[in-house]
Amino acid sequence: MHRFLSEDWIRSYMEEWNKNEKLKSELSGFSASIKYYVEGKEDQAVELLVEKGVAKSAGRASNKNYDFELWASPENWKKLATGDMGPRAAMLTKKLKFKGSMITAMRYMSAFEESLRMMSKVPTDWSL
Repeated sequence: MHRFLSEDWIRSYMEEWNKNEKLKSELSGFSASIKYYVEGKEDQAVELLVEKGVAKSAGRASNKNYDFELWASPENWKKLATGDMGPRAAMLTKKLKFKGSMITAMRYMSAFEESLRMMSKVPTDWSL
């Protein structure tokens, strides 16, 4: 069991990402640095680096600029991960905040949705 968005959690998430052949295939033309954090706790952010659809590294985020940043309240992250709220609806209602190229995000929306649903595969301790 890993505390949500801890370094252990993001490394386990990277393992799940790389097991998901559909996701890697859909993102074969996608490379980006992605920062995830809980709203108000940007200092505890984690990162995932993706090259041609494959997650190459994961860990504590730095102060660099990221291609994409995703953040939400703990409650909304949990709803996204468990499927109680869809990623598209979360973005439209601003329950999931997003920074980065909206054009790229829309191009890979199916894979983006899959990557968020995949969060439920990581054994997670939601007490933040």
